[in-house]
Amino acid sequence: MTGYLAPGTVLCDRWEVGRELGRGGYSVVYLARDRRLGSDVAVKLLVPPPAAAELARERMRREVQVVRALSHANIVPVYEFMEDGPWSFIVMEYIAGPDLQVRVRQRGRLAADQAVRLGRDLAAALAAAHRRGILHRDVKPQNVLLDPDGRFRLTDFGSAKLDGQLGVTATGTLAGTPDYLAPEVAAGRRGDARADLYALGLTLYYALAGELPDRGRPPAGGSGYRPSLVVPGVPDWLDDVVARATAPAPEDRFPSAAALEEALAGQGAEAAEPAARCALCGGPDPFGAGLCPGCGGGSDGAGETLVVLQRPVGASAVAVARSRLAAILPATGQDAEAAALGERPLFRTSTDAARRIVERLGSHQLAARAVPASRVLELLPASFHLMLVAVVIAGAAAGVSAAPSLRWVTPVFVGLLLLSARRSAVTPLVSAAPRSDALPPDVERRLIASLADLPAGTARDLLADLTRLGHTVSAGLRRAGSLDDAAPALGELLLAGADAAGDLALLDESLGRFERQRERLAVQREGWADALARCERARDALVQRLLDAMTVLGRLQGQAAELGGKELALDETVAALRAEAEAQQAASREIAALLASPSA
Repeated sequence: MTGYLAPGTVLCDRWEVGRELGRGGYSVVYLARDRRLGSDVAVKLLVPPPAAAELARERMRREVQVVRALSHANIVPVYEFMEDGPWSFIVMEYIAGPDLQVRVRQRGRLAADQAVRLGRDLAAALAAAHRRGILHRDVKPQNVLLDPDGRFRLTDFGSAKLDGQLGVTATGTLAGTPDYLAPEVAAGRRGDARADLYALGLTLYYALAGELPDRGRPPAGGSGYRPSLVVPGVPDWLDDVVARATAPAPEDRFPSAAALEEALAGQGAEAAEPAARCALCGGPDPFGAGLCPGCGGGSDGAGETLVVLQRPVGASAVAVARSRLAAILPATGQDAEAAALGERPLFRTSTDAARRIVERLGSHQLAARAVPASRVLELLPASFHLMLVAVVIAGAAAGVSAAPSLRWVTPVFVGLLLLSARRSAVTPLVSAAPRSDALPPDVERRLIASLADLPAGTARDLLADLTRLGHTVSAGLRRAGSLDDAAPALGELLLAGADAAGDLALLDESLGRFERQRERLAVQREGWADALARCERARDALVQRLLDAMTVLGRLQGQAAELGGKELALDETVAALRAEAEAQQAASREIAALLASPSA
């Protein structure tokens, strides 16, 4: 293999290059000697393709400025970013131990207690980074070094973004290693801290099983990968932790690295309840109402308006309606058939929500209408009305000729038929699960309005998860008889989350505009790259504060009974969330100023 730097090469008259330690996407790592301090260091040489060299150097310089501020026992520190002639390189602490991949290949998989140590060390490192809005983006065994003192240490923060290794980012460039990419990142979404946790979960799986799971066969049921299926003997609680960390949907994973570390320290955690999904768009449905607020759902599904499909005319139209309805509402049987024929409502909701539902069904090429529940008999098919007429006529005729008692029995029978038919006709195909009103009405209305206004994406998903957890905690406190004391603090946290989610959505929109105008800004605006990096970090930090809030509520979820009449100590979490939102607003103003030009 051809080397870039020969042993004995001295960079910047200080670092003498020794043997090669390894290679990354666009980098080569060498053992080097710091002549000034007389100590060994690791030198990571940047070797991008010529066309990308300038951008890669600038990106590396900016990332090193951020990553070098990280100080944690389980993070390999970065000392310097330097240039010497054509070479750009990073100077890092040298760790004498092998990486985790080499360790597993040479000595076999880790025992359960070693894997727990690995998971706790890496989760602690990620928690420290995530608190500063820094994502790793490429957690994998090759980036985990074993210190001679027994610590597992995470290296190459931001290396995926720096090196341009395989994987997808929001900008359309590639970042991350395919085997460890979270599904949402592979699908092109901007990942958050939970994408790092997914990669950590797979790293734990590899350490326990000695191999990666078959990513071509996703696990069933929304749970993640279980190493016990490959290596019997993995403790059940540890198997559950890995499965939750590698859940396909971000909302089903641990909300933060701190929560994952707590689960490993406490030998397991309560399994997260699968998040309810909206019947129309598949997005999060935090109230279990059958529909998310964005599609017209509310918290309790109550209302006096029914949403029904227009009656299809002709056999082909019926078949098309049945097929399109089955694609979004996979119900079967007579109820689904009646709904496809426009004889049974799909949803029961408020008048305003019904209008949104009709519009959303129209986007699925299903013509629908809103019908007041008081006019539900209009939905009954003509054959039913004809049957009632026939029963009345037959009963009257029989009452005249044979049994006079049928004159009064027949109306009663017809009334019972109508009552039964009406009850069936007002029962929607998609019904909200019964629940108690846990959240204060004003807080609930605000959350519903915020969720309805937010566009699909990270901000709405995070607020939905926070709302779902807040609702669960509130319900538990109500059962424990302590909701009155806790309600103000819990409500303030949820409202702060709603504000933060709105700010996050605006920043994501601005960042999207920035990406679309990247080439123009690179020519017209000096300092655009640094501004973009600051805005991305502000965005990631705000996401982390929302995830931290979810972690706090997750802790409270199982403690409602023990809280008694105590007030919830959420002031610090609320303050951190609002402070981060204010910092994000400053980042939004900066990027808005960059975008404000005659050609924007």
